[in-house]
Amino acid sequence: MMRPYRFEHPNTEEMELVTRGSYLAAAFLGPLYIMYRKTSGFWPSVLLTVVLTGGIVGFWAVSLTFLSNRTLLIALPAVVVVALMIQSSFVIRQVRRHFRRRGWLVRAPS
Repeated sequence: MMRPYRFEHPNTEEMELVTRGSYLAAAFLGPLYIMYRKTSGFWPSVLLTVVLTGGIVGFWAVSLTFLSNRTLLIALPAVVVVALMIQSSFVIRQVRRHFRRRGWLVRAPS
């Protein structure tokens, strides 16, 4: 899931890395990580963040009425972790797509 990438510009030989730490930053910062990387895809990532936050709040509201307290202790953190994983992979995909559109080569780091 957390596959690292190395982006290389074919003309200038400039290089950008996406490491496991990038996935962690993308999970917690989301759209701000896209701004940090100066790539496109800010608004779709904002929309995803709003949808995931709404999903967590909705799950919390529904689960309070149907789940026991012990189950809530497992279910709520699990939902948050899944939401962070979804956001992380989406944001990194947006960064990768941006570099590919600009003509950069995507490589696995050596």
